[in-house]
Amino acid sequence: MVITDPHVLAPSLVEPGTAFDEMMTGQRKMIDLSAPVWEALMDTALLYKPELVLIPGDLTKDGELESHTLIAGSLQKLREAGINVLVIPGNHDIGGKAYSYIGDETFPVETLANENWESTYPWVYEQAIAKDEDSHSYAAEPFVGVTVLAIDGAKNDAGVGNLSDKTLAFVLAQADSAVAKGNMIVAMAHWQILEHFDQQGTLESACRFKNADDLRDSLMAHGVHLVLTGHFHVNGITTYRTPGVEKVDSLVEITTGSPITYPCPYRWLMLSENRADVQVETAFVESLPELDNMHQYSRKWMSEHATNMIPQLSLRAWRKIENNMDLVAEMFGDNIAAMLQECIPTTDSAKIALVQKHFGSTVVELYLLHSDGNEPEYPEGDSLAQAIYAGMESMMHEMTDPKMDNMIYRGFQKLLIAAAKEMAQEPVQSLVEDKTQWKQKEDANRTDDLHLTLTVNKPRGDQAIENTESPEVSTYKFIQEGKLYIRRGEQIFDSYGRQVQ
Repeated sequence: MVITDPHVLAPSLVEPGTAFDEMMTGQRKMIDLSAPVWEALMDTALLYKPELVLIPGDLTKDGELESHTLIAGSLQKLREAGINVLVIPGNHDIGGKAYSYIGDETFPVETLANENWESTYPWVYEQAIAKDEDSHSYAAEPFVGVTVLAIDGAKNDAGVGNLSDKTLAFVLAQADSAVAKGNMIVAMAHWQILEHFDQQGTLESACRFKNADDLRDSLMAHGVHLVLTGHFHVNGITTYRTPGVEKVDSLVEITTGSPITYPCPYRWLMLSENRADVQVETAFVESLPELDNMHQYSRKWMSEHATNMIPQLSLRAWRKIENNMDLVAEMFGDNIAAMLQECIPTTDSAKIALVQKHFGSTVVELYLLHSDGNEPEYPEGDSLAQAIYAGMESMMHEMTDPKMDNMIYRGFQKLLIAAAKEMAQEPVQSLVEDKTQWKQKEDANRTDDLHLTLTVNKPRGDQAIENTESPEVSTYKFIQEGKLYIRRGEQIFDSYGRQVQ
């Protein structure tokens, strides 16, 4: 079972009032539901008893010590029920600023110190077969033939995924060791390594590790073919193959959305007995005791609150343009660069307002589409893409029309509109078509973001590997239409314990 970015805020840190309400208005995450959603996921784990639960970071809202205490206690209950758990920190788990929300007041609260991470989740490091001295990275073998390679990118540069040279050396050495054993390697990290649509880093530079391409190539060269990530709060599965090379090892990245942002997903992974294949299925938190339809509720919440992303994305895009004026001058001449600079709004508020006016709502709809995964299955994808291009054109007109009394600007306007559309087309089409620049002939069929069987390792000939089902658990688990069911004898139960047959 894979859960990422639950962002739990301990209920003990909240008393209803304006302080909490004001915090929630700026959130796309449903922090108010984080504790009940977490409880629902723990109940699901206890019901199905997976052999292993993996959590690739952002366990808490902002690293609150009380939130970590709550989570560690829940995970200990899983362990007492015979369910192993492995975790790695994200950018919201260690240090930083955190608060309680009591009535109309906000108070700073203690956060988990970096040196206390491993003592808070001691069972993780007790079972590690190797531990990095420079980070919280480790390697573990939760069952025969499988190495979990947990990659901590949070310790060295809070907020940005980054590995020191020592940590990278540790990770690669552990990968080599796993390959020598013939083990399937399941790597997990908080930040993404691959882009899930072209130029993703341009729009959201913090979604991937620093030097992600180099890390990708190093992992592939040392036998890592599967990595589980989170951080970006979307469902996506993408495969990288080195362009221009016919037969080369690939890297598959399964990134999973947060259970407190639309569409509230988590994953089930089933490993083959010969440790060659992984079956991936996606499940969703469908309801809570006081909320019947999480899908509908979370989509409405995201539609209303995802606009909070627009200012940050807008300013990042404007900075990208302004920081590349030398390139504009080199390509089109100093006069064109000067005219472009003259047309760009001078204040941050004006830049944000311009983007919001012309395609802010479309960006939100695209984000919802990307959150769902399998974007081409939704007919609105193409119309959203066209709306982005039309928005770019109308925005360019608003920027340049006041200058149209100058004949020079007429040609400049056409050039600017064409360049803006071309700049937007690559990432937008990549997103709505669910394809990246890396796609090769052998990947002609689009990767399914939700339900997929992957071959990530050579089959092991070790006859000692058996089904890892605990002998005392007389159940059979199976997946049908993306949902996990339990068969006990002739009876079948769904994820809520309701008998369906």
